[in-house]
Amino acid sequence: MYKIAIYLVMIVIGIFSTGCSRTQITLSDLTPKTIAGDISISEQTTDLFIEEIEQIEEIDPIEEMIKGMTLDEKIGQLFIVDVQNDTSGNAILAVNEEVKEKIIKYKVGGIILFKGNISTKEQVISFISSMQDLSDIPLFIGVDEEGGKVSRIGQNKDLVEKPFKAAFDIGETGDSQVAYNEAKRMGEVLKKLGFNLNFAPVADIYNNETNTVIGTRSFGKTKEQVIPMVISYAQGLISEGIQPVLKHFPGHGNTQEDSHEGLAYVNKTQAELEKEELVPFIEAINESIDMIMTGHLIVKDIDDEYPVTLSRKWFDYMHTLFNTTEILFITDAMNMGAIIKNYGTAEAIVMSFLAGNDILLMPKDVTLGIEAIREAYIEGVITGERLDHSVRKILSKKVEQNILVLE
Repeated sequence: MYKIAIYLVMIVIGIFSTGCSRTQITLSDLTPKTIAGDISISEQTTDLFIEEIEQIEEIDPIEEMIKGMTLDEKIGQLFIVDVQNDTSGNAILAVNEEVKEKIIKYKVGGIILFKGNISTKEQVISFISSMQDLSDIPLFIGVDEEGGKVSRIGQNKDLVEKPFKAAFDIGETGDSQVAYNEAKRMGEVLKKLGFNLNFAPVADIYNNETNTVIGTRSFGKTKEQVIPMVISYAQGLISEGIQPVLKHFPGHGNTQEDSHEGLAYVNKTQAELEKEELVPFIEAINESIDMIMTGHLIVKDIDDEYPVTLSRKWFDYMHTLFNTTEILFITDAMNMGAIIKNYGTAEAIVMSFLAGNDILLMPKDVTLGIEAIREAYIEGVITGERLDHSVRKILSKKVEQNILVLE
């Protein structure tokens, strides 16, 4: 930048020193020719000038930020963790030593709050603000606020005048504008409290009546009911500056098992999924709703050994399914029964990252999870390129949402 300024100053000084009447210089003038009769700009000078402009245009502030980050900062960005209870089992309502450790020592990329963390409006605002003040890189502050039975703030009269509607009730109206308005109302409340991320909407189709984990959390029993509601709901959250997370890919509404308790199975073929369960996710991605939670679900037709969360086969398939590399993938909670009963925390964390997830949600042991990623990186199991790929996507989303502001 300084070189460009010097070149321009020299040219302008030269023009005035010769008494030239020409006082305006355009880029078209910066060619190897004589200006005002007796001032020459050499081919070499012109090439340098253009090269400087091209270099400045190519500077990416996110890339510059990544170059300056430590390994700890990069690894920390991969994790969104909970801060539900202190060592005595009491709900955490303000920053304490445990919260400080996760933010300052482990440099986590985000925090998810639960109902126990939420009391009054002033308490939530203060809590979130204090956590953001501790973090060098602004945090994702997330919540599971679906409305209906999964509601962390919707039942709190100090925060919301009336509870948020269940997705199924919204779907029964058949009016996607209702979904948009309800999500916009929700987004406005969340934004004022300091949240910037919501683990909603549920894009699952409730097409198995024996399913107990989804039920009325879904907008409907067919893709035709679910698609417009999911898209409008997500857009309503976005309109208020809240990033939506579509869940639970590839669809938890057809399972009999609950992944909170153990591995859940989707007993459909790939072709059957492509005709029904996957369609809401595909259509939402086509509308630029680009953050997806992967479920601890096994589809034997695609990978009969590992759930989607841990499966490279699934991520290879998804890259062709969605035809984009810009989706930000986040795991379902890594402390759920499906993971801790079948895999070690360290093993599952590394597997889920290598599979293709960008963000690792709620490992049962944060220290163990972070150290597992660090060790895998040091041993070359996780490459610098792979790590930077996810960090880049995370920072880009934070910039897009105005969570992170780069000059």
